[in-house]
Amino acid sequence: MSLSRTRSRTLAAIGFLAATGLFLTACGPEDSAGADASSSPSASAPAGSPAASGGADATEAPAGSDGTFSGTLTFLAPGKLLVGERVFWVAEDTEITGGDICGDPETAEAEKCTADDLDAAAEAGNLTVEVTIKKGIAGRVTQK
Repeated sequence: MSLSRTRSRTLAAIGFLAATGLFLTACGPEDSAGADASSSPSASAPAGSPAASGGADATEAPAGSDGTFSGTLTFLAPGKLLVGERVFWVAEDTEITGGDICGDPETAEAEKCTADDLDAAAEAGNLTVEVTIKKGIAGRVTQK
């Protein structure tokens, strides 16, 4: 009887160690969000791939860094857009304003828009925006 108890404990210990090893090597939220947010597109690699995130200049901040960026808006996927060389995600609470994004571009006042409106405007092309990015997620998108 002691032989089977020893085997049970040994198997339980091996299972525990294997599960712990898998847990410690799993990707965390900062790994999965940061990989897409910090990538920049290149001609030889699709956006979001490890090859696309190679830095061009050591003095330039990596793509996806926090800050405010201006440029042409480009559609990558629903909720995933590009401004200049910065990839960013659109959250539910992202503040989106601009007549060219949604509504009437002739009106002087800024209109509040949805993420779907922003995706549609990005797909249409030639829209210049200013985006405030924090941790790869847009806090504010404003038409320039």
